[in-house]
Amino acid sequence: MRITQNMMSSSMMKNLQTNYNRLDKYQEQLLTQQKINRPSDDPVGISSSLRYRGEIGMTDQFSENAKDADSWMNFSDTVMNEAVKILQTVSEKAVQGATESNNPEARKILGQEIDELYKQMVAIGNSQFKGKYIFNGQTTDQKPFSDDPANTSYSLDEGIMRYQIGAGIYVDVNSLGKDVFGPFQDPADPTKAANVFKVLDNLKAALNGDNTAGIEKSIKEIQTTMDQVLFAQADVGARQNRLQFTTDRLEDLTLNYTDLQSKIEDVNVPKTITDLKTAESIFQASLDTMGRIIRPSLLDFLR
Repeated sequence: MRITQNMMSSSMMKNLQTNYNRLDKYQEQLLTQQKINRPSDDPVGISSSLRYRGEIGMTDQFSENAKDADSWMNFSDTVMNEAVKILQTVSEKAVQGATESNNPEARKILGQEIDELYKQMVAIGNSQFKGKYIFNGQTTDQKPFSDDPANTSYSLDEGIMRYQIGAGIYVDVNSLGKDVFGPFQDPADPTKAANVFKVLDNLKAALNGDNTAGIEKSIKEIQTTMDQVLFAQADVGARQNRLQFTTDRLEDLTLNYTDLQSKIEDVNVPKTITDLKTAESIFQASLDTMGRIIRPSLLDFLR
């Protein structure tokens, strides 16, 4: 087959365009710091990159959920710690009130102090985190306790608040009011678990009534309710420990996915600069070669 001048020119122009496109690609990569600037640059790579982006987004959401869960439980732990401190003070007042040297008036003064501590305990029972009542199960928009829960019947919601912190992994963030403060204690059914409010109310009544036996009985009941709150607080701590393990794993996953995404998307600057210089040399050589071949005129061929 006879090779014509047009065929040679067309072939060289095609090669020149290929070399120019390669040069343009490296220039664009250095400018954007991205290896993939359009899907056609690397169809397989863009697919993997999108998958890693999705994994990072999902992991970030799980991490945010874990932070919210930890904040909720930190608040619950703080609130329960305040409840324990109140019960410790109540216990001290009860021991003081049980002393035989106290007269009725002194015990009434202690009764007034217990009444104030009772009100503080009610306020703790109605604690809110970000506008949500933390001790009323899933019914977070309703106050769980009245101003006098020792003498007012109540039924707390027992729904569990769960946050998703991984694929198929959930953590319980709330503590049920009945587990912390005890269910409402109906005088007709004293077999139920200890009720913090009822214990404080009974102590107040015993102090105001100068009832030494009632005061001594309250001392034991106070310890029982304190153990109850401490047990609920320990449960929060155990859940936080499990949550911390998951949080650490999520951080590792994020770093791993980010590294994989970076290897696909981010430019290796030193290598790309070298590739650019090579592409420039090849493109310039193509121009020079094409210029030497196409430049001869008709007279050159007639010689």
